[in-house]
Amino acid sequence: MKRIVTLTFALTLSVCVLASCRAGPFVNPGDYLGGGGTGESADNAEDVTGGVKEDFSYEDFSELSGNASSDGATEVPPTDEIYQITQSGTYLFSGKYGGIALGADGLKVHLIFDGAQISSAFDVALNGAEHTKAEVLITLVGENSVCCMAEGANAIHIKGALSLNGKGSLSVTSEGKNAINVSKKLAIVDCSLTLTAANYAISALSLSGSNCKINVLSAGKDGIKAECDDGTTAFTTAEGYVYLKDVEYSCKTAGDGIQADTVVYIDGGTYDIKTTGEFVPKTQMSQYDMAAADFKYIQQSGEYRRIASDEAGRYASNSVYGLSQSCKGMKVGGIEYPDPENENGEIQVTEGDYSILIEGGTFTIDSTDDAIHANNGNLSVSGGTFTISTLDDALTSDALTKISGGEITVTKSYEGIEGSYVEIAGGKINLTASDDGINAASDDARITEHIIISGGEICVNAEGDGVDSNGSINMTGGTLVVFGPTSGANGALDADRGILIDGGYLFAVGPLGMVETPASNSKQNVLSYAQNQAIGANTVLSLTDEDGASIFSITVKKNCQSIIVSCPELLVGESFKLYGGDTQLCAFTISTVITSVGSQGNMGNPGGTPPGGFGGGFGGMGPGRR
Repeated sequence: MKRIVTLTFALTLSVCVLASCRAGPFVNPGDYLGGGGTGESADNAEDVTGGVKEDFSYEDFSELSGNASSDGATEVPPTDEIYQITQSGTYLFSGKYGGIALGADGLKVHLIFDGAQISSAFDVALNGAEHTKAEVLITLVGENSVCCMAEGANAIHIKGALSLNGKGSLSVTSEGKNAINVSKKLAIVDCSLTLTAANYAISALSLSGSNCKINVLSAGKDGIKAECDDGTTAFTTAEGYVYLKDVEYSCKTAGDGIQADTVVYIDGGTYDIKTTGEFVPKTQMSQYDMAAADFKYIQQSGEYRRIASDEAGRYASNSVYGLSQSCKGMKVGGIEYPDPENENGEIQVTEGDYSILIEGGTFTIDSTDDAIHANNGNLSVSGGTFTISTLDDALTSDALTKISGGEITVTKSYEGIEGSYVEIAGGKINLTASDDGINAASDDARITEHIIISGGEICVNAEGDGVDSNGSINMTGGTLVVFGPTSGANGALDADRGILIDGGYLFAVGPLGMVETPASNSKQNVLSYAQNQAIGANTVLSLTDEDGASIFSITVKKNCQSIIVSCPELLVGESFKLYGGDTQLCAFTISTVITSVGSQGNMGNPGGTPPGGFGGGFGGMGPGRR
């Protein structure tokens, strides 16, 4: 029995009929690879997960789980004054306080907040004195609050390490600076935090969180910031990281939702991130200490739209805009370490050391800037559910972007998935982009970019190139559906070093101007069909064998003139028919790796169902379907 492959991405089916067509060879008007020239194979980039995961194996949250007993604690009576702690020990706070100060170096204190309200109008509400280092554990019981109204002061400022646990909650507000500022490591387990800050909601050397809730109501800068020590002279994952396991995190911020100098590692939880950036015109470039390349947005119909860097030069300085600060949903990397042997030099970190690793969780990201960005590093997604809307790129890295699992929906982006190398081995991806859908590009001339698709179910809806590589595109498995641009300046597929199709299911539609068919040294056969007259949006296209048994059926999202199909069913010597609605567009027999068929016709009246029918969903494609 023939395998039936159904691809349906539109709920409304408005089937159009193409009038009689003339089958014959189609002369491809695309670039020099458009006729199916020789493509290059790509080697997989180095794995990005193993070493980093091993570095985080020491994280043990079990010691902080649950409420600690208050037996033996020093009960601190409520006071309008600042309570000074000069000895290590356990202290119980219940009531209103004018502040807490750690007044001796090297303290190890356990603070139990049970209905504590700590507020200061003149200084840090909870702090260590200047040059005083401490190890602080705060256990939360019931509802608690810390508020600082002083200009330029953090609400909680610990020079040392801070751990927060318990089943209670803590509301922290800083009207002048950061809500929580920790010079060493910060650990948060089980408890619930609500944060409001003029600058950073959380700033620490590193942050580990487990089974906790962190709600950033507002922040003038980043929601979470993990920054390496100024004295660090070499790359290390021992600091500058954010590690979140089963955390419920939400934030509304003018900066980055999560920013780490070295690594972001997320395993489970829910993440609702909203970033809103401030746009400034290029006329204010020097005022904000920005570079010309930062200005890459224009206004259209009252909304900002990202444009290509070379396009920005065509606009007047008061008509092109840039973001005054980074406001990405999630960001890592890009820092430089001073060279101790050279006063004016810096140690450049090896590209790829920085990493964002996501193994699971539910993510809703609405960001003005990039949604998830590994700066000078790698991005790996092996699980999770993502809903992303951004004015810039959705998932991007400067090195390897690797997706091996999860469900990713990008409702709005400039470019959907980007990296010097892009590798997709699994997962379900449905993305919309105003420029390229999937893009492999780099400014480094030493890099030979590639896109490798070995698995997964991918649907791309792009106004620029659907899938674009400055190097090669290799497909060995999975499902790739591309609704490419409608203008001839871009194409559904584009690769400087050719497109090799060695397996999987490929369906790509686009205009005639830049058609690029897969390479003639592909191992799986390809149909390249085109016609001068546009095939209308919502037309149901279907491919059948010679006897009328359906191989695939799909509803196109937009007008198209070119159709590229590759699947295991296209065997040499076999004959097939391509339909638009209930009208046959062409009939052809596979004789070579690339079979090119051209036709001309005019759009007619709506018609009925093609032989073999249509229907099903994204999961209808792949081995074992009948």
